[in-house]
Amino acid sequence: MAFHFTLNGLMRLRESLERAELQRLHSIAGAVASARAEIESLEKVMEAARRLTFDTVVSSGLTGAELHFEIARDAAWNAQRSQLLKKLFELEQKRKDQQARYLQARMQREILSNLHDRQLADYELDQSRRMQQRIDELFLIRGIPAAKQLKRASNEELE
Repeated sequence: MAFHFTLNGLMRLRESLERAELQRLHSIAGAVASARAEIESLEKVMEAARRLTFDTVVSSGLTGAELHFEIARDAAWNAQRSQLLKKLFELEQKRKDQQARYLQARMQREILSNLHDRQLADYELDQSRRMQQRIDELFLIRGIPAAKQLKRASNEELE
């Protein structure tokens, strides 16, 4: 009789749920990485613009309109940066929540997997015991006629 795990369907479901949660986690992690890259890119652009503005101020100075434009541009970039940081914070929180859901799904799958392994080990032990019992019975069945022959031979020698 072959081993049959009665909760096999449930185990496949748990494995499927774990894969789905992991896929969602990877998706969110990608969004986090993208948000970080976007922030980094914006900061590089801001830094390059500030250097250019500084070089312009040092070399020829700025008019009032140019200064007003620089201030407005910095304010817009800072507002955009704040929005991106807020988005990053929300994504990080979402990633933490998703990681907790993934770990929960993984734990539930591992519980079933451990149960499967224990039941398989019990089954193999039982099969091993049955095989040994059959071998012992076969030995006894074969040994009885040989024992009778030995007894007859020893009785004949005594007579």
